[in-house]
Amino acid sequence: MPQSKILSSTVKQKAQVIALNSRALDPLADNEKQLRNFQLSDLLSRDLDTEHIIKAFSKYIQTEIPHSGYQYKCAEMGMSLDSGNSRNHLASYRLTLQSHPLGEITFYRGTRFRADELSNLEDLLCSLIYPIKNALMYKVALKSAYTDPLTGLSNRVAMEKLLPREIELSNRHSHSMAILVMDLDGFKEINDHCGHDVGDQVLRDVGEVLQSAVRNTDLLYRFGGDEFVGGLPQTDINGALEVSERIRQGVEKLTISRSEISDSIEISIGITMLRAEDNFDNAFKRADKALYQAKKGGKNRIIII
Repeated sequence: MPQSKILSSTVKQKAQVIALNSRALDPLADNEKQLRNFQLSDLLSRDLDTEHIIKAFSKYIQTEIPHSGYQYKCAEMGMSLDSGNSRNHLASYRLTLQSHPLGEITFYRGTRFRADELSNLEDLLCSLIYPIKNALMYKVALKSAYTDPLTGLSNRVAMEKLLPREIELSNRHSHSMAILVMDLDGFKEINDHCGHDVGDQVLRDVGEVLQSAVRNTDLLYRFGGDEFVGGLPQTDINGALEVSERIRQGVEKLTISRSEISDSIEISIGITMLRAEDNFDNAFKRADKALYQAKKGGKNRIIII
C-alpha cells in the first residue's frame, strides 16, 4: 500500500480540515478488504485517462459511500474535473505520494458522512493513488510529445493526429471551419544575419501573437521551421479574415533591433474554408496553395482559396 498523506473534512456549512497521520499496511487487516483494494487498484490501473479513473472510482464506491457528486483538482496540471451535484456536506482529501502532490478530491452529499464511512473511504483512496500518479505522468509525457518546445504551440505530430479529427467532426455536424497556413517572410535572412538565437526569439514572439489572436477553442500548430497552421472551428469566412488580419498586424508590429536587415517582421497567410467533400489532405493543400499565391503576390498578405 502506498505511503500517502490524506487530509479530510466533513462539514455542514464551513469546511474544517483535519490532518491524519500517514497510514501503513496493517498485517492484521481483513483479507477480504485487502483483496478488494488490490482488485480496485488493478481495475483503475487499466486506464490512463484521469477523468475515466476518477469516474470509475466514484462508481465503485457509490454503494458503500453514497455521494451526489465529486470534484478533483490538480493545480500542478491545471486540471479540474466535476461530476454530479455539490451539497452542503463534503469529504475532502489531499493525495500525496512520497511528498509529491497528486491533487485533491472532494465528495459531496446532502447528509453528513459517518466516521466509519470516512475510514472506509480513506482505505479505498489508497487504491486510487498509483493509478492517478500513472495517469498524470502519462499526461505530462503526452503533452511533451505533442508540444513544440520553442514556441509552446502544438507541433506537427499533434496536427496530423488532431486536425483531421476536427475536420471530420466539423463535416459531420455541418459546421463551418477555416484552415490557415502561415509562413514568415524573410525568416532565412533573420537567421543568416542575426543568428539563430534571434531567430528563435522571433518564433517565440510570433507564437505569442498567434495565441493572442485566436480563441481557446481554436487550434494552432508549428508545422516546421517558420511555418504555422491554424484550425478555426465554427468560423465563417469573415471570422477567418478577422483572425488572419489580427495575426498579420500583430506580427508586423514585432521588430528586430539589428541594422543588417529590415527591423520589421512580416507574415503571409493562406486561408481555405472547409468544404463538404474535404478531408485533411484536400483542405491543407488548398490553404497551402493560397499561401503560395500570397508569397508570389508580394508577401505580407492574406489570400483565400
